[in-house]
Amino acid sequence: MPDSTTLLFVSNLDSRVLQSLHDYSSGRAAASEADLCALTRIIYSPVGIKKEWKRFLKECTIPPRSLSRDEFTKEFGNLAITFPVVLIKKGTELSVLISTEEINRFDDLHDFIRLVGERISLV
Repeated sequence: MPDSTTLLFVSNLDSRVLQSLHDYSSGRAAASEADLCALTRIIYSPVGIKKEWKRFLKECTIPPRSLSRDEFTKEFGNLAITFPVVLIKKGTELSVLISTEEINRFDDLHDFIRLVGERISLV
């Protein structure tokens, strides 16, 4: 569907690190907070993805998609973009919805969800 719109949440981690995080949240391995990106710290707890985040994604008016840095680069190429980032993909066009700098300032999931919702309403 080339005319479809998708909300892309791109972490500043490679997929192997996301697997490590999954292992950590399942109690199988230890992960260092230093290894996590700001987006990951906001949406994950030590036991997995936060319930509020799951609920937000389920109720989101634009279909969401989460990607690691290497998955994004493999699919879209090496664009002049920093991570983590929230993007809107309309057809083949990408635009920044929430920048790395903005994400890095967040500590609270509820505030982050509120900002994503506000920005989506402007799309």
